[in-house]
Amino acid sequence: EEWASAKAKETQKHAFEHVKKEVLEDRVVSDAFDKAGERRVLGSQRTPDWRTRVAEMAARRNFLQVRYADIVYVVGWRLEKGKDQFTGRNDVSPHETPALDVGGGTGWACQWYVDRFADGREDPAL
Repeated sequence: EEWASAKAKETQKHAFEHVKKEVLEDRVVSDAFDKAGERRVLGSQRTPDWRTRVAEMAARRNFLQVRYADIVYVVGWRLEKGKDQFTGRNDVSPHETPALDVGGGTGWACQWYVDRFADGREDPAL
């Protein structure tokens, strides 16, 4: 169940910008998506359909929000240790909660921003 996404899409649809599929599935976004997925989708959550589950969260569009941001301020919900990163409701091993424990698409945006500086300097590819 992806309640948060369905609820957000319904109540915030006026705020969602239309972004073409070609942009969201571009190599740059896809590479960043896979790198962030290594840090966010852990253990038993890394099922064959994890990319689809994240897509249902509309997370890829969040990449565009932080791609060139100088500063990111976050208001979001935090994942409880031992809860899945998709809904924050299902039990998983506590080791499967991402270190960057902000939930939803906002969590993915935070991860992409952090990934840009993971090696101590900005990675222009991310």
